[in-house]
Amino acid sequence: MWPIPVLEHELVSISFFPDALVCSWIQKTKTGTAPLVLRAYQHYPLTNLELENLIPFNPTVIKKCIISFLREHGLQNAFVTFCLCNDSGVMEKFVAMPISTPHRSDFGIAQSSNMLWEYRYLYPNDHGQYVFYVYSIPRSLILQYQLLAVAAQCNLITITTQTMALLDAYKTIFGVAFRRSQLAVDMMRYDNNVEQLISVDALRRMMSIPAGINTIDERLPIAAACGLMCVERIEE
Repeated sequence: MWPIPVLEHELVSISFFPDALVCSWIQKTKTGTAPLVLRAYQHYPLTNLELENLIPFNPTVIKKCIISFLREHGLQNAFVTFCLCNDSGVMEKFVAMPISTPHRSDFGIAQSSNMLWEYRYLYPNDHGQYVFYVYSIPRSLILQYQLLAVAAQCNLITITTQTMALLDAYKTIFGVAFRRSQLAVDMMRYDNNVEQLISVDALRRMMSIPAGINTIDERLPIAAACGLMCVERIEE
């Protein structure tokens, strides 16, 4: 018999972009000025169509990047989340509803054996309606990422969208002061562009980021990793 390795209370977030794979290792901390610290970060360029419409056309290369990051930092037993960027592989939209607690059938989305979909309530708008974020992902695409996790021998616990992760990061940055009315103001200010919600300054207040990382260029994957860390509530 072989013992099952003990899972480590560490979180590694892996973001998938059409031209890059980004790995982040985040820990909670009780020292310093920020509650989180970015322990390790690696941006792997994908320049040969390894990912197209989020489909892993060269899973071998992607797997090697993931394994390399986990091994370099001794994180083979850590929890891992996969974050899919807003590409054509993920279908997203904002839907206004007359009530804040609708049933799934109220969205008028036909049940399909080929797609998985979910929604999240965001904010009330000026017209007395309630805005929801709705996204759907092909089951076949989820299966490919599950198989990728098996091949890389990582402890995958979540597959989600970048938008969902950024919304979690926004809520975390505000903490107990989070208000949906403020989210409404910010979302309307940026025309529902969630990627504009989190500034570099806000991100730095939430997380200690090493000086060698260009936070301006890497803002989105770092913010997404921050959101996933907080929503999963991984403890040290």
